[in-house]
Formats: sequence, structure tokens, C-alpha cells
Amino acid sequence: MSSANLLASSRPLRAVLLLPLLLAACAGQPPQRILVPATEAGSEFQNWVDSLEAWQIVESQNGTGGGNIPLWVHYFYTREARAIEAKSRFAERYVFIAVNQGSNLHALRQWAENFCPEQDLARLVVHRVEQRFVAGASLYPDDEFGEYFMRVIRGISNGEYPGAVKEEIFWVRREMVFTEGDELRYGFFDADDDELPPAEIITERFEYLVLVSISAETLQGQIRGIMDGVAVTIPPTREQAAAIGNIRRTFFEGF
Repeated sequence: MSSANLLASSRPLRAVLLLPLLLAACAGQPPQRILVPATEAGSEFQNWVDSLEAWQIVESQNGTGGGNIPLWVHYFYTREARAIEAKSRFAERYVFIAVNQGSNLHALRQWAENFCPEQDLARLVVHRVEQRFVAGASLYPDDEFGEYFMRVIRGISNGEYPGAVKEEIFWVRREMVFTEGDELRYGFFDADDDELPPAEIITERFEYLVLVSISAETLQGQIRGIMDGVAVTIPPTREQAAAIGNIRRTFFEGF
């Protein structure tokens, strides 16, 4: 299994970046902010996920230091989150991790406790679906697949995912690690960047992580339904039609 590609499967199921819950349980809750979806090691889209080396865990809900964090949290920070799907606990399920960060631990706890997997999972699934389209394209996805690509992404984004389960939540406090000669960085930009200087230098923060899983069969069925139901207003070229047919046949390979 993997992400919203979290599998088709001639390969073992894996999941990266949920026991069935009733949709009514989340009714009336405002949309939640999901900042950093878990991604697979080596992805060009992970540049904003700070490593354990750059940000040291100094405290967590399990005590001081970073030695007692759960394995799934460790996998997230080492950019191996999809390895969680290989565990027997998540057989035939896709796994996603949402994370939010800031200085107010109480506010972050509220975010994690109010995280509604059926509604909020869409933002994580769409990231995984985008990655699968990128991996399957020799051009930019909107060139390779035409309007079909954006229609699928829109359908995934607007979907709800019954059966998604919030498995665990966990918080850590991390501090930026400095060594002699290091350039201080904030986000994507150097602190001395003349064009986009940071408003402040952040050297410590709390992070809350939410581990979510969903049946691979359920998620694959929902994604297939969206892909099958897409109607485009601009007919694809012959090359785009061929690319669409291929991605639909192989979509869950490595998802």
C-alpha cells in the first residue's frame, strides 16, 4: 500500500504522509488546517519537512528527549512514513500523517482532538494522488493528462472518506540545532534573504501529529469512482487519452 496511491496490487499494501466512524460524529466542525502531509523519502515535495538532524526533539508527551517517541512518529521525521503500512497492524490499509505546528500547545491539542478523518483526510489523499500523477507523467501532469488531471484532483479534494479512522495523536517539542558555520534558515528562506526576510526567527516549536488509516479497498474504490466519473469540457488529444488510459490501469501500483 502507499498514500491515496496510499495500491493496486500486485505489490504488498502499504500507506504514508483511520476504525469506522460515523460522519455525524464530525458534523458542524470547522475545516481543520493540515500543514504537512507525510511523503515518501526522496520526494521533491518534502523540502519543507524538517529533519530530525535540523530540529532535535527535546520533549514529547512521553517525557524528555526523543528516545521514547512511537515508531510511526520516528518514521515521519525520517521521511519513511510509508513504512508504517508494512506493519501487520495496518495490513490492507493506507496510512496518512497530518501535522500542525506552533507555539501554543493547547491550541494544537484542540486541532488534533477536533481532527475529523472523514472530512479532513481529503487534503492528505489529494497530495498522494498528485504524487502518483507526477510519477506517471513524463511532462507536467496538466500537460500529460489535460483537463482530466485537474478534474480528478478536484473530485478528491471535495470528497469525504467514511471509514477513515484517527488511530493516534502525539505531540513533540523540537528545537533548532545549530552548528558552527550553519546558516540560520526559516521555512524556505535564509534569515539574511533580502527579498523575503522572515518576520521572526523560530528556534523552538510544538508539533502535533495525527495518524490516520483507511481500508485500502475502500479508498481505492472511492478513487476509482471519481476517476471513472470525470467529465472534461476539453477533449484530450490522442496522446493525452493514451496517458489517461495508462494511468487508470496502473494507478494503484506504488500508490
